[in-house]
Amino acid sequence: MFKITIANTGIALLIINFVCFFVTRKKLPLALKTFTLYLFLIVIIQISTSVMASYKMNNLFFSHYYFIIQFFLISLFFRKTLDYKGITKIIDIVIVVVLSTVCIYYLTFPHNYFKFNNFEIALTSIPLIIYCFLFIVQKLENTDKTYFYIVSGMFIYLTGSTLLFSTGNIKSPLKKYVWLMNGILYILYQSLIFIEWYKFLKSTRKNT
Repeated sequence: MFKITIANTGIALLIINFVCFFVTRKKLPLALKTFTLYLFLIVIIQISTSVMASYKMNNLFFSHYYFIIQFFLISLFFRKTLDYKGITKIIDIVIVVVLSTVCIYYLTFPHNYFKFNNFEIALTSIPLIIYCFLFIVQKLENTDKTYFYIVSGMFIYLTGSTLLFSTGNIKSPLKKYVWLMNGILYILYQSLIFIEWYKFLKSTRKNT
């Protein structure tokens, strides 16, 4: 019961965040508009997997879309927010390499489509964790803390979930605790996203 409550709380916060970002989309810079699209697609995936789970249907294949969409759109987000020299070209190359590798992998091993894929999780998550780290270092060097809450939450969640999701295929009594911990990290992540939106909205109102 507690596990279901944690999962539903995370989904509820995700939906709230999407609604908040969507209703203020005209005020958002391009980076946050990209992030809003990310929230929308993740909402669709989360609702779809929840419905399928309620009918005892195999929904593991949605994890591939989750990780690929997350990787692609968050990479575009960092493409607009990282200021390191040549970083946009590096991100573009990483996007092409990662997506091409994933496509080749599933063409070669199509039977893994209905399983958690540790290789895919690492491949799509590690670049984002690195971008998060670079962003945090970048922000520590100046007074502008824009997007700091979002990226800090993302860094904590991605680092933890990458380790936790890698146990997705393990059949063990500890598996439920792994998913519980992932749910708690997700709530933290969504809470920090909301704080970022609120701070952005508050600063926008001050400037008008």
